[in-house]
Amino acid sequence: MPLTDRIKTTIENIKNMPLNRKLALAGLVVIVFAMLLTLLLWLPKQDYQILYTNLTAEDAGNVINKLKEKKVPYQVKDNAIYVPSDKVHELRLELAAQGIPSGGGVGFEIFDKTQIGLTEFSQRVNYIRALQGELQRTIKQLQEVDQVRVHIAIPEKTIFTEKEDHPTASVVLKLKPGRSLSKEQVSSIIHLVSSSVEGLSPQYVTVVDQYGNLLSAPKDPAQLVDATQIEYKRNIEKTYEKNIQSMLENIVGKGKAIVRVSADIDFSKVEKLEEKFDPDTIAIRQEQRMQEKTMGPQTGGIPGVLSNQPGQAAQTTTQSVQSQKQQENINYEVSKTISKILQSTGQIKKLSVAVLVDGTYKEEKGKKVYVPRSEEEVKKYQELVQAAIGYNKERGDYVIVESMPFEVIPEEKPGIDYIGLAKMILKYLIPIIIVLLIILFIVKPLIELLKKPVEKKVLEKEVIISEEAVPSVSERDIKEEIREIAKTNPKKVVAILREWISE
Repeated sequence: MPLTDRIKTTIENIKNMPLNRKLALAGLVVIVFAMLLTLLLWLPKQDYQILYTNLTAEDAGNVINKLKEKKVPYQVKDNAIYVPSDKVHELRLELAAQGIPSGGGVGFEIFDKTQIGLTEFSQRVNYIRALQGELQRTIKQLQEVDQVRVHIAIPEKTIFTEKEDHPTASVVLKLKPGRSLSKEQVSSIIHLVSSSVEGLSPQYVTVVDQYGNLLSAPKDPAQLVDATQIEYKRNIEKTYEKNIQSMLENIVGKGKAIVRVSADIDFSKVEKLEEKFDPDTIAIRQEQRMQEKTMGPQTGGIPGVLSNQPGQAAQTTTQSVQSQKQQENINYEVSKTISKILQSTGQIKKLSVAVLVDGTYKEEKGKKVYVPRSEEEVKKYQELVQAAIGYNKERGDYVIVESMPFEVIPEEKPGIDYIGLAKMILKYLIPIIIVLLIILFIVKPLIELLKKPVEKKVLEKEVIISEEAVPSVSERDIKEEIREIAKTNPKKVVAILREWISE
């Protein structure tokens, strides 16, 4: 039988059904449709995961165009692009190989295309844009950074002014929620930017977060010093605490010793200049000697009476004369020592250590009774602690060790999460129970109702004639009567016959 005839026959059968069966059939169709819809809703859906989030409009458009080219299904919601979870990593690698997303800025790929007719100013602007974009991509690789903008200002060189301007740079960071940058990371960003720009010094790089806080330098230099000193002090105290506690726990047991250390640190800077003289040590500083000799004739009169008498000529004689002159000059210097001493900061002035040691416990009448440590044990622990910190009585070190009961906190053992297990079971069990109940109490009775044969009331009304109105069947020809009924109401006769055939 052709399909169209079957459909017509089915429709005709439905039309000829009694009202109760029509309602039962309609209810069955509705229930089956509802069950199919529920099944579709409970079937595992295509799992979508985030491919990219917080993209610029340009990057988002490029990503979506590539997804359309590859015919990959995607969803866009909450400023994020979702793709099937099994294709996330593959798509990221493929898009990254094509330089997508570009990170909100153009990089050196701007020079991949040759542009004829660009002026020197345009080339310079493109270079700065490319440099900013590359720095943004690099800084964004930090796990704490969500978004970044870099602004670089490079002054033009000119020969008409003697004053030379320095390049400057500003970095604006948007950090991920709950994340922060350490001082070392901020310093690395500063040096990264300064090293990427010719002639840019680190002191001309400014780093700001999304709240306007200056990260590149403290607002008050004294605050930075104080913070560094506090951190240094805490590190020293924690080091001592860790060493002492590990030593004691190996003796009294893990978790049975508590150590606290307070360190008094001297952060003052002292510069000392000493000049010492040693009078017992004398050294020649300068020695100078000079010797002079003179030789030559000397003319003079003969001493005596004749030469002094009047009228007598003076008598002269010539003789050789020799003279000698010697000069010596020695300077001595007393020994002198000049010392310049710079005392290092961060020296320990005093250490105060407090140690609590748990006692022992013994069983008495089913209960644990605390027993404190003996004085000898406490004294030994104190001596060990003093040796560990390099105890110095002269500088005022103080160590105290006490034995006290600790409050025992029971350890939470990981057990079965019965609530979570019950929720998971109910999540899948309740729909199954509902479906079974629908099948048992609704679908099955409807099917049984549809299987029941149609009551032949129509045929009885048309064929069986009341005894009061018509003569008995034996007195008439049955065939003639059936023919008469078929002529007057053929549709009902056909329906009765089809019902008989189906039975």
